[in-house]
Amino acid sequence: MMIISTIQKICLYLLSLCRLSITHKLANILAIILYSDNSKKYMVAHKNLSICFPEKSSEWIEKTARKSLVEYLKSLLESPYLYRFSDNNIDKFINNIHNKNCIENCAKENNGIIFMTPHHGSWELSGLFVASKIRTYTMFKPLRNKVLNDFVYIGRQATGAKLVETDNSGVKKLLKALKNNCGIGILPDHTPKINQGTMSKFYNIPVNTTSLIYKLGKKNKVPIIYVYAERLSKSKGFDIHLDAINKEFYDLDEVGAADLLNKTIENLVSKNISQYLWSYERFRNRSGVKENIYKID
Repeated sequence: MMIISTIQKICLYLLSLCRLSITHKLANILAIILYSDNSKKYMVAHKNLSICFPEKSSEWIEKTARKSLVEYLKSLLESPYLYRFSDNNIDKFINNIHNKNCIENCAKENNGIIFMTPHHGSWELSGLFVASKIRTYTMFKPLRNKVLNDFVYIGRQATGAKLVETDNSGVKKLLKALKNNCGIGILPDHTPKINQGTMSKFYNIPVNTTSLIYKLGKKNKVPIIYVYAERLSKSKGFDIHLDAINKEFYDLDEVGAADLLNKTIENLVSKNISQYLWSYERFRNRSGVKENIYKID
């Protein structure tokens, strides 16, 4: 175990020294292995795309599934480099910031800000960017691999973010952060445990959706900003996309709010379909739905 841990640490260290051009080339190579072996990641991506885009051809599904695996691997492999060099110069990775005054304008309301960061583009960079602009608190679920867990835990705090537990104590810390006019980061497309979310639709497919954003922000109508770090071609860095969700969100019931969140994510995904994490089992833990679409016969 000691040897394995040492090897893992060396690999992470080496990746932290590799520029985007190198890690992205490596991602292209590893992706070939994933889809040539019909890996679970590939199968899930193919299934998700098939049901979300039934009007598309089988060739389009196949091509997009493969591209999404490349983007997924880029996200994994580029993270150590982003962690290492974001602490004092995060702007080196960013070409453009769309709607750049959005955070500053929302902060003026003094109710805190909820940052909605879907699994799209580089969500790791999204978190690092937000924390560099405003004191931010984000939930963190410990990873099974201790070496990777420690690395990610430290890395995600590179620009000042504070990580909190994924239980009730963590929720209380998020509420306190909002009261102190800080930001909190939430993944809106993380699948809750069964009976712990709200049933909604994502691409017209029943999906279990978090209600945490709605519950945390409803009382004071806390501004919600979506953040999407779009990975540019040829490893040229990223564009940051920011925009505030209409506060009529809080006038809806939980189901209506969940529908609006998912529709917002759909609109974001349309900007670059292959950069969405299609290999994630988004359609599981669904109340009232017996079918397990990811079951392999």
